[in-house]
Amino acid sequence: MKVIFTFLLAFLYSLQLKSQVIFEANFDSGNLESVTTVDSVNFIVRTRADIVGRWFYFKMKNVKNRFVSVTVQNSDVTRPMYSYDNVDWHRFTELESPQRNVFKKTYSNDSVYVAYYVPYPLYQLNNKIQSLVNNPYVKIDTIGYSEQNRPLILLTLTDFTIPDSLKFFIWTHGRTHPSETPSSYHLDGMIDYFLSNDEVASFLRQKIKWFVLPFINPDGVYLGKSRVNANNVDLEREWNKIPSATPKEVQRAKEFLQSVLSQRQVHVALNMHSQVANYATFWIHTAVSTSDYFYRRQIQFANLQSGNTDFIKPSDYSYSNLQAYFPEGWMWANWGDQIMALTYETPYTRFSNNVWIDNHILSLFGKQSVLGIMEYLQINHPKRFIMDNDSALIAGNWNLSTSNSFWNYYGNSFYYIMPADFNYFVEWITPFLSSGKYGVYVMYQDLATSATNAQYEINTSNYFSRRFVNQRINGGLWYLLDTVNVLSNDFIKVRLLSKGDGTITADAVRIIYLSPLTKVDDKEEIVYFFDLYQNYPNPFNSTTRIRFTIKNENQFEKEKVTLKVYDLLGSEVTTLLDEYVLSGNYEFEFKPYNINRDISSGVYFVKLTYKNQSKTIKMVYIK
Repeated sequence: MKVIFTFLLAFLYSLQLKSQVIFEANFDSGNLESVTTVDSVNFIVRTRADIVGRWFYFKMKNVKNRFVSVTVQNSDVTRPMYSYDNVDWHRFTELESPQRNVFKKTYSNDSVYVAYYVPYPLYQLNNKIQSLVNNPYVKIDTIGYSEQNRPLILLTLTDFTIPDSLKFFIWTHGRTHPSETPSSYHLDGMIDYFLSNDEVASFLRQKIKWFVLPFINPDGVYLGKSRVNANNVDLEREWNKIPSATPKEVQRAKEFLQSVLSQRQVHVALNMHSQVANYATFWIHTAVSTSDYFYRRQIQFANLQSGNTDFIKPSDYSYSNLQAYFPEGWMWANWGDQIMALTYETPYTRFSNNVWIDNHILSLFGKQSVLGIMEYLQINHPKRFIMDNDSALIAGNWNLSTSNSFWNYYGNSFYYIMPADFNYFVEWITPFLSSGKYGVYVMYQDLATSATNAQYEINTSNYFSRRFVNQRINGGLWYLLDTVNVLSNDFIKVRLLSKGDGTITADAVRIIYLSPLTKVDDKEEIVYFFDLYQNYPNPFNSTTRIRFTIKNENQFEKEKVTLKVYDLLGSEVTTLLDEYVLSGNYEFEFKPYNINRDISSGVYFVKLTYKNQSKTIKMVYIK
């Protein structure tokens, strides 16, 4: 009887264990300090805190078909992530995570991993390194060891058949703060594009030698820290100390950089981070703490990043006085403006255009970051190149400015003029181009007196169009002027006239190959006297702005214009405009919640019709 009773107790105890939710974090990058509950439904979790208690990453067992509510008491998480297999991660919905630090859900599997954002543990870096072992464009080194004797792995990425003397040098380091895992996926996107078979990427490997230290703090990553290393030191603030007082990880990085810089200039140095704020940013250092010239160049660098993506814009930039203990401060103290040294921050949540980040978007962001660096270094490829004002034909008495008081222009100068003789112009002519569809972009300096209707003309051998640009806004960013079909061995000519209602600024033109021509494209071009521009932001959530330009042959005569929104099936959603208008620039705000029907997330089309011709853009609505 006693044996049966003992067995029964053991069986009941086993059932009780199976019914309890079990929390575990004894794995690479795991972080969990304590768990308490009074009802086995609502759990209070605390993380192991260092400077902050932000990072958490743990596993819950026995949760299948069970509603579990977790409050992470000492974090600041917004809509964290979960995964059933520790590979495919999903963000908790707004209903499942209705406020900071809280997530609650009924799970479909027996066990689930949860984390502040998708983890990027030490083993994942090792897997990444293994995947690159046989890549001919990668060299793998160890530049030293951490406080707990983990290797500081350095990647050198380049086409090793090309002499270093023909290359720009770049330095990048990441994961100073272990919790900032989005920065690793951003950096992975940069690396993956740089090593890809893309024609432009292949060309960049011939022009750039790139040193990457993916984890400067491998101990902190493995131990699940938020902002410190194994000795609870924030490595971000240790760069100006004497060698004997400097943590090993920082000292080894400094020694490697010094060895490179003793022989060659490092042109760009990026310090990869992530931030709690709902936007990406650069930390731009003030002119007072650096120099007027360097301040201007920092903004130009950031603007070129913004000009290649919808995920960051100038209003997202952050500004601070440069401190000597930061990596950028150490570089400035030793090499001044030779190194474009900046901190690049990705968010954990969403970008300022309201797109929530995921690893796919961060990878795309990484590719776009590389293209921004390409433009800053003034590297040109036949399918992606920039013509600055020094390569333009100047007709008339244009003024040249190299002032550091202005910063929204490309390179080292821009031209400007008040409206004058119509024979005055600045003209850029491309080399002969291969057949294809090309995007034509312009950049200009926005002054308080700039023209709101600067006039550009775009020509090929069988095409002409005229575009009007408001140069008072969005200076320093690429503005899509036109999309042009080019037949083989033809050129694109862009002319900026000295016409407008204010100062005209001439800076740079960018040409990007977009796609091959179709049979329809090969036909003679139709000249349009109107343009419909891509909505912004796109994708969008609550609202987006739609802009278009009308150019009537008689500027004082009104013409009928319609602007309508359609769904994916071709059904009309709403009419934004249906009336006669004069020539000019127009902008409409589309608010899905203001129309008379409920629309779901998805793809929608905006169609502009004018004089029996129409243009359509695609936009993405995310509820």
